[in-house]
Amino acid sequence: MDKIMNDYLEKIEKYLKPMSASERLDIVKEIKSVMLELQNNGVSSEQIIERLGNPKELAKAYLGEAISKNSTFSWHKFGAVFAFYSYAGVNGMFVLPFISILSIAFMISGVITPIGGIIKFGGYLMGYDIAGITIEIGAYTASSPMQFLAISIVIGVLMFWLGKVLWKLTIKYIHAISQKMKSAARSF
Repeated sequence: MDKIMNDYLEKIEKYLKPMSASERLDIVKEIKSVMLELQNNGVSSEQIIERLGNPKELAKAYLGEAISKNSTFSWHKFGAVFAFYSYAGVNGMFVLPFISILSIAFMISGVITPIGGIIKFGGYLMGYDIAGITIEIGAYTASSPMQFLAISIVIGVLMFWLGKVLWKLTIKYIHAISQKMKSAARSF
């Protein structure tokens, strides 16, 4: 392999830093294999680089594919999502941050809300009225601590569920973008 193709592979690896080392190595090996196959078929280094396209775009496609393989939430994956949308242009600047951060906010709120209900109910059992924790829905205010606990659990479950749905939507959106980019880069 010549310097042009090695430089290209180094750029790909740099853009894939949010991924694990083994995933990065596999992707670089795959791209290198495609490059060598094309080179053996008489395609010049410049033509190979031109066919593969911008290394940042190709890396973004692979990063998006890796993120979308599994829709479960983890902070490591959230970091990879953040890296992906930093590469993703206008969509990355608006749509992805909005739905991914909103999903996390809903999941966290879905955990905190029932905790507030448990604290309020626990205070009631100990003879204290914790006034700072209330649930008001329109003109309705939860009056008894038991109602408050039940409502906080229901709202918490709904918020957590909505957060999970938004997270899956984030992953599907990333998958769609990465497939589009990958197919454009591999259209040789």
